[in-house]
Amino acid sequence: MAGRADVLDNGADGPVRGLGGSTPLRTPDDGISSTRGEPAEPGSVLRVGAGRSPLRAYQDLVVGSRSWLRLVHYEIAAWAAYCPGALGVLLRKLLVPGLLSVSGRGTVWGHGVVLRHPGKMRIGKGVVVDDLAYFDAKGCVEGEFEIGDDVFVSRGCIVSGKDGPLRLGPRVNLGEGCTLYASTGLEIGADTLLAAKCYVGGGRYDPHGGRDRPLAQQPLPRKGVRIGADCWLGAGVTVVDGVTVGRGAVIGAGAVVTDDIPPFCIAAGIPARRIGTRGEGNQPEQAGSSDRTGESDHV
Repeated sequence: MAGRADVLDNGADGPVRGLGGSTPLRTPDDGISSTRGEPAEPGSVLRVGAGRSPLRAYQDLVVGSRSWLRLVHYEIAAWAAYCPGALGVLLRKLLVPGLLSVSGRGTVWGHGVVLRHPGKMRIGKGVVVDDLAYFDAKGCVEGEFEIGDDVFVSRGCIVSGKDGPLRLGPRVNLGEGCTLYASTGLEIGADTLLAAKCYVGGGRYDPHGGRDRPLAQQPLPRKGVRIGADCWLGAGVTVVDGVTVGRGAVIGAGAVVTDDIPPFCIAAGIPARRIGTRGEGNQPEQAGSSDRTGESDHV
């Protein structure tokens, strides 16, 4: 299997930062607050009643700033998010860019799109965000939540920088209802397609740990998820934390990817295993064929 530095590039647009580039994935010990990057007690920004008024808690959890001007701007834009028809489209075009760290031209915001900590988001040119999508940069510092040029985010997608950087390369296409959670980091290269209902990232917990503590207090080390350029994930694919999917790979619908996938590999099943190689004109291998030879084809 190729090393991670070999399989993760962003096609003709160059490497996505963080995929062997200039910005590493977040480590659990970085001590970064979810407000604006100041050091903070781990989890303190998520505690609503920790000596703060409800307004301050709302600003910290939702707006991402304690500026009164940004609060007013956010509230007006939040109202415009649900304004119907062409008037709503126009209002969002005028109001949303001012909330963002970077906003490219020609971006279209659908009805009911929710933005959390928008001041940390960099949105490229020609991005389309369909109705009822949810963007959350609470776990990022400014600029770590990055959507490349000409990305398409379908209706009802959740794109969350839960606890680290999240970057989508140019022309990534997310199908309806996809969920992306960056625990430590999540990167998707250029021209990659995710069909409807894919789930990528999240955390993992130790089912073999002690019974004296809740499972939620026994997380496994987080490593982040990296998906290379020009990949295709079928409907309902799950990619768990710690996995690298190499450039040009194809993952069949409903697969659960628990280990790294080599470049241009065609994989399917639970857990995902190799059934072919893209571009070789080969037919998919019969399920279980490797078992007859005593070889494992899990990837």
